[in-house]
Amino acid sequence: MTLKQDVRASVLARRKEIPSASRKEKSLSICEQFLEEIDSRFANIAPSSASAEKLRIAAYEPMNSEVDVHALVYAAYERGWEVYLPCMTKDAPDAPARMVFFTITPSQLTEQRPVFLDHPARPYLLDDLHGQGWQEADEQLFDIAVIPLVAFDDDLMRLGYGGGNYDRFLPKLRHDCFVAGVAFEEQRVDRVPTEPHDLPLPRIFSA
Repeated sequence: MTLKQDVRASVLARRKEIPSASRKEKSLSICEQFLEEIDSRFANIAPSSASAEKLRIAAYEPMNSEVDVHALVYAAYERGWEVYLPCMTKDAPDAPARMVFFTITPSQLTEQRPVFLDHPARPYLLDDLHGQGWQEADEQLFDIAVIPLVAFDDDLMRLGYGGGNYDRFLPKLRHDCFVAGVAFEEQRVDRVPTEPHDLPLPRIFSA
């Protein structure tokens, strides 16, 4: 294993061992911290792409033992914000997979769930999704981005799953987009192994 793979495997195993009740409590605390910061930052500011009442937030559908951000997503809906969730897509069957974001309504999240929400890591043909009415969002629209991660350190360096999806996503965001990672304290490590191109996140909420 490379150093990154070793750290990734170790932290994922540690995250998986968090008891479900504790994971639920920690997830709620992380969502509350995130929401408090958003409410503070956008209380009297209209972002360049949206009014303060119509923020656009890019989040994710949690899988396995990830931080459950549903409390944050539901709070966004209650405030009238637009919520975007990722989907892995392919331009052709033999093309590499890439991550895009689609607008997800409350009913689509709870009752009329598209299949890609239940299989976040599975790639789908983009033409098929277009045929179903899905259109990928321009990342420049996002006012807020919630970033999942595997491990982090005190310097706010992030270790992901190894696919590079968020490494490609983050540079596409506006400079004034509020970007923050979410993680359990059990995911904190002394030092995330990095490469020269790796950059820290602006903020990480943890519990």
